[in-house]
Amino acid sequence: MFPIYLLEDNQEQRITYAKVINDTIMINELPMQLVCQTDSTKDLFGTIDHKYQGLFFLDMEIKGIKDAGLEAAVNIRKQIPAAHIVFITTHEELSFLTLERKVAPMDYILKNYSSDHIKNNIRDDILRTNELVKSGKYKKENLFTYHIGPRYFSIPISELVYLNTSKLNPGRVQLHALTKESEFIDNLNDLEKKYPMLFRSDKSYLVNLDLLDHFDNQKREIHFINNSIAYVSVRKARKLVKLLK
Repeated sequence: MFPIYLLEDNQEQRITYAKVINDTIMINELPMQLVCQTDSTKDLFGTIDHKYQGLFFLDMEIKGIKDAGLEAAVNIRKQIPAAHIVFITTHEELSFLTLERKVAPMDYILKNYSSDHIKNNIRDDILRTNELVKSGKYKKENLFTYHIGPRYFSIPISELVYLNTSKLNPGRVQLHALTKESEFIDNLNDLEKKYPMLFRSDKSYLVNLDLLDHFDNQKREIHFINNSIAYVSVRKARKLVKLLK
């Protein structure tokens, strides 16, 4: 069974989150189990007996220690590199630290949203984890991470189709993935260096050739498996042809 862990020091919230987790598992008949629900990082680590997988729902502040959940996440990542980590917290201002500490969380749920919003996000994260585990896609070293304001997000590189600079909003990058689209502040030069597995097809495009369906050399268009299209410069078209051969 795939293990799920819950670290939350508010008893009422912990009971609520645990019920959402157990109900989601039962209703969807998932091969998962909530093996730990605790308000103690010591108890949390005392129950971890799996070296390769786990979904962790972590409150950021535990018993007055503002970054206790973050420190727990850092240690979890060391023990289980492919762990799925979700923060549920009031501390929106700490989200940037998750990238700085190389935690790469799957989600960052803010408690100042409605109870239904939090519950829906927990359910979605469980279902998404189950799908990623079944497909074998989720690996820490193959995550694409970006942020919108103070919130940080990550998706498997295998789901990223391409990135392009926004024509309407200079200084912003548009993300096109198999299951979502987004826009965030960044630049392709930095992203190209950070993610060398992506191909710079044009000054405005950074693409994932693993999701290529075909390349139209005459039109210099890359067609992807989801029917989206990216463009290729004349110089990069020659390089792409060599790569595809």
